Amino acid sequence: MMRAVLSFFSVLAFGAMSAAAFIAVLPWLSGRAPAGLKAMTDGLQFNSVMLGIVFGLMLGSLGRYNWTDVPRRVVTWFLVRERQFFYYTLIAICAGVLLYY
Repeated sequence: MMRAVLSFFSVLAFGAMSAAAFIAVLPWLSGRAPAGLKAMTDGLQFNSVMLGIVFGLMLGSLGRYNWTDVPRRVVTWFLVRERQFFYYTLIAICAGVLLYY
């Protein structure tokens, strides 16, 4: 578990450093770029770059999960806690009767 967390944050740090380096080099590149390319690079903002990096990392980590196993795990989780859910339902019904009576 900890290895996955450290791996995620190391990739996030690499993406942030790459984005920061790109933004730092962008003014130098814009002086040597054609006029059509200058208009495209003026709208780049660091906040949107960081948000894109985070979303990309999240999609990458979600892609690693075995999604065919999720329904079986959910059903197993509900079956293990079936008695607790029954008691919680009874408590909610009793509370509803007391509240609306």
